[in-house]
Amino acid sequence: MTGWKKIALVVVAVMCAVAAVGLTVVAFLADLETANQVASIVGALVGIAGFLVSLWALLKSGGATVEASNGGVAAGRSIGRVVTGDNNRLNAAVPMPTSSGHPGGSGGSSKADGRGSTAAGDSIGEVISGDGNTT
Repeated sequence: MTGWKKIALVVVAVMCAVAAVGLTVVAFLADLETANQVASIVGALVGIAGFLVSLWALLKSGGATVEASNGGVAAGRSIGRVVTGDNNRLNAAVPMPTSSGHPGGSGGSSKADGRGSTAAGDSIGEVISGDGNTT
């Protein structure tokens, strides 16, 4: 989790704790009708805030797409090894890709078009393209 996300999480947690304590104090110090009205207003504000955060997340995502055609290889996230072509002999272990730490962890859009082409939304460990390769 990045620095600003940790800060946002702490701020939201503190706000929720303050709201819970505040509602409890109102329930004990004021009459139940006042507490009910305050809780209704707080609930409505929290609902609106949740809606706005959901809308922001939907609009921010941008709808990542993954498209592979004509013999290409595509992935929305990371790829360890891609082998295209004929008569390839593989002896080495599959390399693990190093994630770029893409925000949200969901990778991104990628498009590969054509034999031997490779695309990934995050990182690629190894690509072996062509015929008769030995590793």
